[in-house]
Amino acid sequence: MNLSDIRAELKSRVAKGLNFGVEAMEEVLDPSSNLYNDFILLKSKYNDLMYVSSINTLPYDQIELGLDRLRKALMDMIDRIDEASLKKQQVEQGLKVQALPTRRTNFFKLLDIHFQNLESITYVEIYGNDITEEAKGRDAIFKIYQGMRRKLRGKTDDGEIIAFFRDYFEHDVGPFEVYFKNIRHLLAYVLESEVERQFFLDTLKSLFSRYELAMILYYALAETGPGFREAARESNLIDNSVKELLIKEEHLAFLSINR
Repeated sequence: MNLSDIRAELKSRVAKGLNFGVEAMEEVLDPSSNLYNDFILLKSKYNDLMYVSSINTLPYDQIELGLDRLRKALMDMIDRIDEASLKKQQVEQGLKVQALPTRRTNFFKLLDIHFQNLESITYVEIYGNDITEEAKGRDAIFKIYQGMRRKLRGKTDDGEIIAFFRDYFEHDVGPFEVYFKNIRHLLAYVLESEVERQFFLDTLKSLFSRYELAMILYYALAETGPGFREAARESNLIDNSVKELLIKEEHLAFLSINR
C-alpha cells in the first residue's frame, strides 16, 4: 500500500468505529515515530472514556463530545503520518475483533443499569390516607401511561398532546429522567460502531414492552432530551406494534419527520 492508501484505509476504520481506528493505527505506527507518544496519549484517553461510559457516571452528551474530540485528533494524526512513521506498509484486511469482548461487556453493563433504572420507577395510588395500589418497573410504566391516555382522551390537537408529555417529562426529576438518559446512552453506544450493531439493536428492541415503547416515542417527540429523537429514529427502535396504544396512531410517523 502506498501512503495515501494507508491513510484512506485508516480513516475508513475510524468510520467503522473509533475503537477500530485506534487498533488499526497501533498496528501500523512505529513506536520510534515522533507520533507515537501522541498516539499513546490518545489511546489512554479513549480507554478512560470507555471505562467512564460503562459505569454511567457522565451524561452522554459529555461522552459524545469526548469521542468527537478523539476522532478529530486521530484523523489529524492520520494526516500527519509519513513513511518514516510506519512500521509496516499495509493495514491488515478485515476488522480485528479484540475490542468486541469489551464492547459486549460494556453493552451488558449498560443493560444492567437499564434494569436497575426500570425497577426504580414506581406508581402509587392513594385514596384518602391509604395507599390503594402500588406498582414498579414495567407495571408502573403501564399504569402511568394508561393514566396519561385517560387524561388525553378526546384530545385531537397534536401540539397540545405533545406539549402535555413535554410538560410531564420536563418536570419529572425522578427515575424517569435517569431511565431515558440511559436509553439514549444505550442507543448511541449501539449506533457508534457497525460491528455487531444488529445484534445489539435486536437485543435492545427485545427489552421493551409496547407500553414502554409508547412512552419512549412520546419522550422522543417531546424532545426533552438532546439527541434522543435522532437516536430513536436512526435505530428504528419503535415499530408498528405500538400504534394502537398511541394517543393518535399517526404520531408514530412523526418520529421520521426531521425538525
